[in-house]
Amino acid sequence: MDDQRIIELIRTGRDHEAFKALYAHLPKVEHLVRQNSGRSGDAKDIFQDALIIFHRRVRTEGFTLTSSIGTFLFAVCRNLWREELRRRNKSLTEWKLEDAPDEPADLTALLAREGEYKRAEQALKSLGAKCLDVLTRFYVKHEPLQLIAKALGFAGEGAAKTRKYKCLEEARKRYRQLVQMTVANTEHA
Repeated sequence: MDDQRIIELIRTGRDHEAFKALYAHLPKVEHLVRQNSGRSGDAKDIFQDALIIFHRRVRTEGFTLTSSIGTFLFAVCRNLWREELRRRNKSLTEWKLEDAPDEPADLTALLAREGEYKRAEQALKSLGAKCLDVLTRFYVKHEPLQLIAKALGFAGEGAAKTRKYKCLEEARKRYRQLVQMTVANTEHA
């Protein structure tokens, strides 16, 4: 099925037909993820996230596709997987890709990105030990919520899920505060 037909199907609400055609791109993503410290299940999760992103973009007014759908999906998956590896604290120095993603050549952009990561790390480290433990177990160690609940003495899976959500929201709030402080300090300098 050609790209324009897939876009037309999504725009007319026939997502199921479109997604069936789009899943032809999954093997390429699985290869990427498996070559870079991942499993087949990781690839499927990343691919589904990419499909959601693609779907939202297609449904926004004025969207025009500037590449093939396969190229778009692969680029989104590659970026999502890089972010996931960063979250897992994996080294990105040994990526097995001939076409490395576009990195900003501008030193200012590189420094800004590094500052973002440092603020995110600072926000996480400022959380209490229990929050940090919950987030680490869930996002880094990939422990199921039931196991987290049992290990940390929560009433059950629902309580662990609630705690994870609250901790993540607190981390986001602290990150935003750090960004605002940085902006304020830059304006006063």
